[in-house]
Amino acid sequence: MSEWTLEKALELALNMEEESIKLYTSAQNKVLTPGSIEFLKELVKEEEKHKSTILEAMRDQQKVKEIGSFEAKIQDLKIVDYLEDVSLSPEAGYQQILIYAGKREKSTHDFYMELARRYKDEEIGKMFAKLAQEELKHKYRLEQEYDDVILKYM
Repeated sequence: MSEWTLEKALELALNMEEESIKLYTSAQNKVLTPGSIEFLKELVKEEEKHKSTILEAMRDQQKVKEIGSFEAKIQDLKIVDYLEDVSLSPEAGYQQILIYAGKREKSTHDFYMELARRYKDEEIGKMFAKLAQEELKHKYRLEQEYDDVILKYM
């Protein structure tokens, strides 16, 4: 990002959350097990919370103090980090969806961490750090799902 403004950062964050919501919503049509469908629905709800948090920060930056706080450190399994990038076509199966989604969550985490560093001396930096940890938690859950569903049969 060449020109850093808080407004631009929040707009990009909002777009990232909206794309994640679309991804997890459309992926529900690609899975066969009720557990996997429920897992994806949970991710949609969490991404919707993130979207709401960002919208609230956009409307009233004074609310950021209530929104942002650091959370406990989340373990990074790094399963998808070592897998080849995949594109997401309409024909993509659950394995490709999990890989794509895990890499997307990593990218979103890294983006939020960069914003947290950029705004480290401001309350908004704490909000971005919190969002980064939540995205890492999503990555962790996706990697657990990958391990449980995909690697189980390999």
